[in-house]
Amino acid sequence: MLNYATIGSSWITEQMINAAQLTQRYHLKAVYSRYIDTAKQFAQKFEADYYTNELNNILFDPDIDLIYIASPNSLHFQQAIQAVKAKKHVIVEKPMVSSSAQWHELYSQADEVGVYVFEAAMHYHSRNYSRLRPLIQHKMNDLELPFFGANFNMGQYSSRYETYLESKEKGWQVPNVFNADFHGGSLMDLGVYPLYIALDLFGLPESVHYHAIDDGRQIDLYGNVLLKYPQTQVSIFVSKAVHSVMPSEIYVGDETFLIDDISRLTKVSLINKEGKKAQIIDYLPANPMFDELLTFADMVVQEKTIHQEIRYENWRQLSLQVVQVLELLRQSAKLY
Repeated sequence: MLNYATIGSSWITEQMINAAQLTQRYHLKAVYSRYIDTAKQFAQKFEADYYTNELNNILFDPDIDLIYIASPNSLHFQQAIQAVKAKKHVIVEKPMVSSSAQWHELYSQADEVGVYVFEAAMHYHSRNYSRLRPLIQHKMNDLELPFFGANFNMGQYSSRYETYLESKEKGWQVPNVFNADFHGGSLMDLGVYPLYIALDLFGLPESVHYHAIDDGRQIDLYGNVLLKYPQTQVSIFVSKAVHSVMPSEIYVGDETFLIDDISRLTKVSLINKEGKKAQIIDYLPANPMFDELLTFADMVVQEKTIHQEIRYENWRQLSLQVVQVLELLRQSAKLY
């Protein structure tokens, strides 16, 4: 049983706690929030052992093995590096860090003290993707069925968007997810999902471009990403200001993989040029974070093997590639 603490009190933390309970591998030791009343309410709701508004209380608690970080994006790196230096394993919500320099510093420190760092890319670690990935790769490896490209759609209307519009109108501080100071925006908040899949399946592109609609405050309300490869390209639409019902597609020869939700991968079909359709994935888990938390727990508690080391290194390198591409995309859109 892993004793863990949480940083952050939004719906994603609640989802994580519920998933952790389902795995029966985690025990909620502590809840941290900057505001003591928030910490108290959260701890009482989920029956944590204690709550605190002093970060050091969880960093230096010898009974805590792991810290889950779901604070605003701009705080992820600083809180994660503090936790790692305190010899805690960490699970950090996406985007884990904001630059490749931060990535190298975080993992270097983790290696030095011997702890794990996990980015919470739940779709990548899901059983649905573990089924889908070999099917796509098998098709791509068939020389008679050339890979032609992909279109990914990630349009999710944010629950904070109307508050953002009102805040701009009245001169208030905008919500964190639409605030450049907190590294918000559509690409940073949603782009990680399709990038994880694109880079895992197709590798690093030759060049990248991001055409973004900027609100004038360094926040991309929506935009189009283009990843160029030697013989093909991948396009990605991202937005927190619109609700898109368009699926994502991967084209292999005369067949198309149709993905209903690239961030969950709960329904995937294969359609040929005659329009015949085969449902290859149709599974909705009780909690979308269950698989990743089970996987991370196994990595921490099981005896180290060569297989585990290779698997963890693959995760690390893919997370680095995602960070590097995000950096280049922001530069191309002049989002600094």
